[in-house]
Amino acid sequence: MNVLKFGGTSIENSRRIRNILKIIRPALEDGPVIIVVSAIRKVTDLLLDAALSACNGDEGYRDNLDRIERLHMGLVDELLEGPAAEETAVGIRDGLAELKDVLHGVCLLRELSDKSSALVMSFGERFSARIISSFLCQEGIAAAYADAREFIVTDTSHCDARVDMTASSRKIRSYFGKTGDVPVVTGYIGAAPDGTVTTLGRGGSDYTATIIGSVLGAREIQIWTDVSGFFSADPKRVRDAYALPFISYAEAMELSHAGAKVLHPYSVHPAMKAGIPMSIKNSLDPQAPGTRIEQVLPTDAEPSKPVTGLSSISNIVLVNIAGSGMVGVPGIASRLFSCLARHMINIIFISQASSEQSISFAINAAQAGRAKKILEEEFAAELKARQIESLTVRRHIAMIAVVGKSMSGHPGVSAHLFETLGKNGINVIAVAQGANEMNISFVIDSHDEDKALNCIHESFLLSQSTVHVFIAGTGTIARSLIGQIREHRENLRRQKNLDLVVSGMANTRMIALDNNGIDLADWEGALKPREGERTIGDYISRIKSRNLHNAIFVDCTASGDVAEAYPELLASNISVVTANKLGMAGSLELYETIDDALHSSNARFLYETNVGAGLPIINTLNDLQSSGDNILRIEGVLSGTLSFIFNELRKGGSFSEIVRKAKEAGYTEPDPREDLSGADFARKFLILGRELGFRLEYEDIDCESLVPESLSGDMGADEFLDRLREVDSTYEQMIRDAAKEGKTIAYAGEIQDGNARIGVKTLPLDNPVAGLNGTENMVVFTTDRYLDTPLVVKGPGAGGEVTAGGVFADILRIASYLV
Repeated sequence: MNVLKFGGTSIENSRRIRNILKIIRPALEDGPVIIVVSAIRKVTDLLLDAALSACNGDEGYRDNLDRIERLHMGLVDELLEGPAAEETAVGIRDGLAELKDVLHGVCLLRELSDKSSALVMSFGERFSARIISSFLCQEGIAAAYADAREFIVTDTSHCDARVDMTASSRKIRSYFGKTGDVPVVTGYIGAAPDGTVTTLGRGGSDYTATIIGSVLGAREIQIWTDVSGFFSADPKRVRDAYALPFISYAEAMELSHAGAKVLHPYSVHPAMKAGIPMSIKNSLDPQAPGTRIEQVLPTDAEPSKPVTGLSSISNIVLVNIAGSGMVGVPGIASRLFSCLARHMINIIFISQASSEQSISFAINAAQAGRAKKILEEEFAAELKARQIESLTVRRHIAMIAVVGKSMSGHPGVSAHLFETLGKNGINVIAVAQGANEMNISFVIDSHDEDKALNCIHESFLLSQSTVHVFIAGTGTIARSLIGQIREHRENLRRQKNLDLVVSGMANTRMIALDNNGIDLADWEGALKPREGERTIGDYISRIKSRNLHNAIFVDCTASGDVAEAYPELLASNISVVTANKLGMAGSLELYETIDDALHSSNARFLYETNVGAGLPIINTLNDLQSSGDNILRIEGVLSGTLSFIFNELRKGGSFSEIVRKAKEAGYTEPDPREDLSGADFARKFLILGRELGFRLEYEDIDCESLVPESLSGDMGADEFLDRLREVDSTYEQMIRDAAKEGKTIAYAGEIQDGNARIGVKTLPLDNPVAGLNGTENMVVFTTDRYLDTPLVVKGPGAGGEVTAGGVFADILRIASYLV
């Protein structure tokens, strides 16, 4: 014998009721069947609204009654014919008359007791079971209406009753031994010893099914609903959540109690005690495998991961009772929880510090005011004597449970969990873990609930790791970066289990935002005009409001305003990758503010391209310092443009023509004076000097400008290039003079003893700088370890593709940290 339970969505209209017939017929071929049904979808809510309206004296409850009548009588008309339709219609009208009388009494008395409420709420299942039993009979299946009030015995907690399994078992065996028809049982309801109606709590039809199945020794209990089983997380919150093919009874209970709405929290225990497997199936997709729940998983099941799944409960409050007078005083906890139990306040979560100075517990938000009031009354003497110093209620929080039977004895799960949360800036307010190590529950701000679920789900390899990238700027570097991400994204997914999702792009005029990722094949088409504020602050506000996990902000601009926003981003635990030098080479105050924000955050800040485009100069410097080496001197060339100009000068040719050639090749800014001033070179050396620990401002860099004073006035770039011939002879003479000494010239810089100088230097021909080609950059580190043979970092130092490649590498470095 099998028990099949159908939820409200499975029977919400005539089409779906006909659909369950296709599930029931094959099941009957496999043996006897007992069917348990919920109320038709929305009917329970309509009944509750009607009861509350009546209690308030609002005659509008009659409108709800009319809707309930139309819904059920409509199903009778669509599903049934002849005597079956007439008989069922009479039964429903009789029930509606009784319901109307009850609600009229509630309206007159302006009082809704738990006893009356339970009676009102019972009609949904009574109506649906009557319709479905009649429909099955009409379709040739001998079925009989079965009222659970006749065999489910409970206590007198009418709206959330506890089942008396001994009395219920005796009645169930007697009741179901009388008939060979297919029983269609009213789920959710029972009866107190005095015969009054009780309910088992929302979703209690699952519980009805497992009680019956466990008593009668069913082969399997099938819960038919509108989802394809237990999921690794709520798919409405976690995009990559997936149905779990198998879970244990214990895992199912933990997930249900912690917020998974697939099963009633109490429904697993009867099946587990009797050793009867359960299946969660989708009535809208009967061929889907669903989830099987049993004690021992099949031997061919995939090896289990430490974490099986996640669940959460939203809209709860955390009550904290604290005071030094609680320490070592027996009975405080007993009084606390006994008081709550007397007033039927259910505790979802408990956490107590070992110092015994505080006890925290979570309850439903609707009960917060009443709980605070009764506890203030219970502990009035202790509060007055300051033995208990505070009784506080913290609202807008959520509880998340991380569940998995394989967590037991698996070292590092908690460490990995809280590290993941910390990297995403999610503050954990309280934690609880049972000794069975199967459930780690913690409380966080509601605002972070989705973010936490997603990052944990990915972190424990329950889904592909996702990093959300937000780009500022749409110029040359950004375009190259987008192309590189698009080209390599599939390989990263396949080889690294990493998905780089570009969730935002913006410049001063246009913006595109999509949590699931902008289409990189048509990112320009995704950009829309910015409305309202067009500042970087507006863009950052939109990013922060999304509160996505594993977020990286990528600055591809040359904007000082964007650079000044880095501290805010880091303080919000949004990591930053930048190709913009105006942050680290800005004012010393901004540099130190960024550094402070970085050290007080769990975010990362990488700016490798600020100095050497695609060269690992910052990383090399940091590695040398981290390993204890002492850097004595840094020298080299950090301008691809100036490197090209002096490399060409060594080959012969005039200075002015070489500068013109560099401009035509795209190596210079539109106005070459920006490159010839050495300002960009100076900013890079300023960054290196600060990384060495020197508190330098831009003005402290001794930088020789190659722009003659006579040509620094107000003139166009073309006029400047024409007049630059005036200095050709100067450079020709410098080359000749250096050659006489067996040397050459270069525009290079040096940092030593806190002093930084950049300018034209005469160098031996065997100096590494003298061997540069094209736009190559080079940095030479002379250290205690690399004293006789300095460490050289050399390679391309200019170009959008090279810089974008460096930015991409920094993104991947942060991604490897986050995931």
